[in-house]
Amino acid sequence: MLLIIVLGFIIPWLTAPYVYNHAPKLFYTVAPVGALIALTLNQLGIHLGLWKVHHMPMVVLLDSIFLDFGIFTVVSVWFIFLLYYKQKNPLWVYAAFILGMTGIEAIALAIETVSYDEEWNLFYTLLMYIGGFTTLHILTRKLVALKIYP
Repeated sequence: MLLIIVLGFIIPWLTAPYVYNHAPKLFYTVAPVGALIALTLNQLGIHLGLWKVHHMPMVVLLDSIFLDFGIFTVVSVWFIFLLYYKQKNPLWVYAAFILGMTGIEAIALAIETVSYDEEWNLFYTLLMYIGGFTTLHILTRKLVALKIYP
């Protein structure tokens, strides 16, 4: 559990002040949506038995909460920050974040922090990350159209 708290919650949030100093609006718009997407999908997957997070099996909600409010939330903010505030090439940003998060999940599988059911695999995980990041991008386009940012 300590590994998940440090790597999945504390370290990601240590990077957040940089983004907050440059784009504080992201923490009031994108971060809650990123956390909501992560929490919803993780709890759905855990309750459907598609995957397990192996650190606190007695309290199902706590299985992924440090990840949902940690790395997944902070990564969503970094994703939009690089796309809209740093104006990086969307193809490279999508590729880096989708493959990066899928790679982190592959490492979590290898060290047995996460396990998949027979019906689930890394390809489906990749598709979930594509859907999550695309949802954030669509939301951001709406926020830009409403002149909320950048």
